[in-house]
Amino acid sequence: MDGIPLSRQETVGVAVWQALLDAADGAVLVHDARGVVRVVSRRAAELFPELRPGVELAGVAGFTGSEQGEVETTCQGLPWRWVSTRLDADHVAWHGDAAEADEPWCEKCAQSRFLVNSSRLLGSSLRRDQTLRSIVQLAVPTLADCCAVVLPAKRGRVEWWRYTRGGDTEHGRMGQHVLRSVTALSEAFSGSTTKPMPGHPVAGARLDWLLGGDSAVPASVVVVPLRHEDLNAGALVLASNDSRGAESLGDQLDVLRDYAGRAAAALSSAHSFSEQARATEALESSLLPTPLPDMPGLAWASCYRPAQSTIRVGGDFYDVFPESDGRALFLLGDVCGNGVEAATLAGRIRHTVEALRLVETEPTKLLHLLNKAILTSSDNRFATLVVGALERLDSGAVRLRLASGGHPSPLVLRASGAVEEIAVPGTLVGVLPDPHFGEAGVTLSAGDVCLLYSDGVTEARGGGDGREQFGTHRLTEAIAAGAGLPAADLTRHVEHRLNDWLTGRDHDDVALLALQAI
Repeated sequence: MDGIPLSRQETVGVAVWQALLDAADGAVLVHDARGVVRVVSRRAAELFPELRPGVELAGVAGFTGSEQGEVETTCQGLPWRWVSTRLDADHVAWHGDAAEADEPWCEKCAQSRFLVNSSRLLGSSLRRDQTLRSIVQLAVPTLADCCAVVLPAKRGRVEWWRYTRGGDTEHGRMGQHVLRSVTALSEAFSGSTTKPMPGHPVAGARLDWLLGGDSAVPASVVVVPLRHEDLNAGALVLASNDSRGAESLGDQLDVLRDYAGRAAAALSSAHSFSEQARATEALESSLLPTPLPDMPGLAWASCYRPAQSTIRVGGDFYDVFPESDGRALFLLGDVCGNGVEAATLAGRIRHTVEALRLVETEPTKLLHLLNKAILTSSDNRFATLVVGALERLDSGAVRLRLASGGHPSPLVLRASGAVEEIAVPGTLVGVLPDPHFGEAGVTLSAGDVCLLYSDGVTEARGGGDGREQFGTHRLTEAIAAGAGLPAADLTRHVEHRLNDWLTGRDHDDVALLALQAI
């Protein structure tokens, strides 16, 4: 502590620091590493009433959460510049100042800056909810004291989003009667007009979707259609506590129409992306491995890691099909390549085996049927595959019959710690019209584990130079080191060894399937 100024040794209360920030001419806010706002100065709160400790900065108009260095926002038609300063590893401060007083910011300049800034912010997210928040937040207070978006919804209902100056962003759903609560809203909502129109609250109508709790009836309301490429996206409703709304139809007609057009385009893009993301997620879910079953006297465990982090599926696959009599068919395979195309064939193989097992349960015969199915398809890819059939013996042991088509041989970890390779030779699946598929049998006693794996494990490159393969010998060592572990812990142990070997490097698809007799 010697040599450090006294002022840097003593601490003061939170209230003193807050008062110091409030006295600053500019605006100041601080957020943590997760983007959550922790400190807000008085001036910053005046500019953005929704800024308060605990909210995510990315949800506040003017910030997207991905900025670095400098950000420009618009407030009340004037530009503000924000510069970031990293305080420590976990906190970043933003200092905001208005444009210099001697800069010639005329009304047209301010409008142009507002629209440019709005386009940047509206296009910064393809998430529908975030886009709608930005639409209603950006309009306040530059265009109005309150902004609402009314959108078509399902089953005769409409969806609304609202932001009020000094309040929170809210949304909900109501019946079609909403469209009759403000004049001109029904006309704009139907897409029969393209221009901003003056609106008036209808006496006795329900207006909580626009004004919130006990808010007074606004002095003026403007309704603007939201249309993009001849598609009707709903309506924008701007309410003000002064005459600004009526004046907007004359002096700010262009900026209102322009802002609504940009909002509609951003909303259309976000909607399209959301639909595509929803469809992609549904397709990915159909290609993901199904949950492993619970079977008496058996324990299953798995590891599944696609090569591409941007998607959840890959060319590796596994599945288990239990029978009511305690038997089961299981498989693990690898389609050549990775990504969506490989995942598509992997999904077809799984579904084909699921159908074929209803007429054939012998592993070798099933592989021959599968080979024919792949050859008759238009896909020129092939696969390697291990198919196994298990049954419980009267002694309590588990008998496995394993057939392979060009796949790495399964490994068995005995309860004693010994590791055995079950050699099952065979040709690739989906290449030759008359393939050869080998078959082998093995019996598991209590505590024994049979492990099926893809070559993404043994061919993973790592080590000191990143070029050496993990290899079967390291996999064998990792399995042996996990002797006595339950199947789930064993697969996690192997996965951790593989992670240590890769040290963050790229890898091929990886799949493990472990079966333990208990």
